[in-house]
Amino acid sequence: MTIPIPTPWTLLRCQQLAKSNEAPSSSEITFIRAVESETTARLTRLEDEILRLRHRLDELQAERDQLSAYHSQNLSILSPLRRLPPEVLAEIFSWSLPAIREMAGTTSDLKKSPWVLAQVNRRWREVSLSTPLLWSTVCVSYMGLDASGFPPPEMIQAQIDRVGQTLKIHFSASESCVPDEQHDMFELLSAHSARWEDLDIQLNAALFPRLAALRGRLPSLRRLWIQWDNADSDDEQTGVGSIKCFETASSLVDVGVKSESRFIPILLPAYQLTSYRLHGPWEMHERVLKLAPNLVEARVIIAFDSSEWPNAINSAIDLPHLRRLYTTHVEVLDHLRTPALSEIAFWLDHDQIHQEDPFDRLDAFFVRSSCTPQQLCLKGFPDASTTAEILKKYPSITSFVLIINSFDDEDVGQDVLVNAVDTHLTMLTLGNDPISPHLRSISFATTQSIPIDYPLFLKMLQSRRRNPYSALCSAAFLTREGPDPDPVTRVRLEALRDAGLGLCVESGQKTNMRMDLWTCECSWNAS
Repeated sequence: MTIPIPTPWTLLRCQQLAKSNEAPSSSEITFIRAVESETTARLTRLEDEILRLRHRLDELQAERDQLSAYHSQNLSILSPLRRLPPEVLAEIFSWSLPAIREMAGTTSDLKKSPWVLAQVNRRWREVSLSTPLLWSTVCVSYMGLDASGFPPPEMIQAQIDRVGQTLKIHFSASESCVPDEQHDMFELLSAHSARWEDLDIQLNAALFPRLAALRGRLPSLRRLWIQWDNADSDDEQTGVGSIKCFETASSLVDVGVKSESRFIPILLPAYQLTSYRLHGPWEMHERVLKLAPNLVEARVIIAFDSSEWPNAINSAIDLPHLRRLYTTHVEVLDHLRTPALSEIAFWLDHDQIHQEDPFDRLDAFFVRSSCTPQQLCLKGFPDASTTAEILKKYPSITSFVLIINSFDDEDVGQDVLVNAVDTHLTMLTLGNDPISPHLRSISFATTQSIPIDYPLFLKMLQSRRRNPYSALCSAAFLTREGPDPDPVTRVRLEALRDAGLGLCVESGQKTNMRMDLWTCECSWNAS
């Protein structure tokens, strides 16, 4: 059928019919049916053409995918990664290992490095298995695990077998888990004790007696961190009155001992120690310090000591090489002489501020030691006016750190902590009577969530940056629980950083490591 050539009137009439419900005439029906027949045929041809083109498109896409895969295969063959020397690839692998702090309370995991590296391809497996350093850190933790989560001994043994010489052991026992599994694992690790270089161990009560078997079997041990929190255990349960196995560790130079519940004496090769951190009574500290002239760093935590402090003796304990010191009690300073000291940090509790001036002891200590300290770190909430006096008196101090903390003083109100920050910020703001313009670094930190006057912090920094006599080149404000600066203050702080000030304003757990460094905390253990 041939469609009649439509006249303008016919086209207009069709448009009118399409827009109304009017019935078409006989001649109009004949014309419209002819048009419908022709358009149906045309639609059929178009559908066929579309189907053909779709088939062709599918063929082209399949060819493209095949060619792309072939192209990627050739690119992978040419990848520089394939030509990397094994030692370079091993170095890259070493940077994929989780940080020690990330391993806290965890066990070696097949889904993490280094185990996952051995599952990629044959070359990666060969390189990873031939790199003992990747496997030298062995982490085993029973904290918070049920029987289904216990680390398999076969996996730990396989890891140990891949290590060349020394092992770094991180072992966390639990009082709540079935002891047999933990004891068997400890025995497995102890069989290789001659290769231990680092030992970071959290004990349960049943493991104490097993330590005795390590005596004389730790020739390579250089660093030790040991702790226990079994508050309900006693000597009868642990089976020991003291820990003696580490006394014969001939390579031991770095020691940390911590207990939150009870003190157990520990014998150490004091003469060879260079780094020392211990929670215990002053009597224990005194015994070790007198025999440790080679100490470079010491963290003296006084605990489990209800007796009165002894009078300072005429001959103080000489520590000629000590450079970094932190103590929870300023009374410790009465008993020390440290001519090489460059960094000192100590805790100030609520009672000390009102009962005595702790800086009298600090002043006497500096005079006795004839040292030139460069960094002063105060933890707690000291009086700003007294801080100002010590900074004025000792211009050798070019770095000042204030860590606000009331952990041991639960009765201290938030307003006291806020006041300690604000008064120090005000004191350090340079005005007509400048306080310590020679300070090159000023750092503030809080371990609790308190309101922070960041505009006041900004004002202090601006006053020092504008003063021609100010030496300030770095500053920090760290908080473990926020809050963050308001947007306007943050922009102005960023402007100071852009102008060359080394500025760090951070919050959260990532600030812990820096705070720990200021107070001589252990940096290599996973606890």
